[in-house]
Amino acid sequence: MNNVLLEIPEEFARSFGDTLEEMSRNIKLELAIEMYREGRWSTGKAAEFAGIYIGKFMELLRVRGVSQSYTHEMLEQDNHHACSHL
Repeated sequence: MNNVLLEIPEEFARSFGDTLEEMSRNIKLELAIEMYREGRWSTGKAAEFAGIYIGKFMELLRVRGVSQSYTHEMLEQDNHHACSHL
C-alpha cells in the first residue's frame, strides 16, 4: 500500500489538536466524515480510514447531524472492502 504525505502549515494543523497524534487523528476523522458526506466513501470505509469502529463513526455522524443514507454503491464498496480483508 502506498501512502500520501500531506503538508499542512502548523498554524492550520494546530486547529486540529495540541499534539501531533491528536492532530493526525482529528484530521483523518474530519476527512472521513467529509468523504462520507459527499457519498464518496461508505460508513465502513470511512470508519476504517478514521481508525474507529463503524458504530462509533455512525454515532459521530448522528451527533454532527450528518444524514446517513446508505446507497447501493456504498453497500458494494463495503462488501468489496470486507472481502479484501479476509
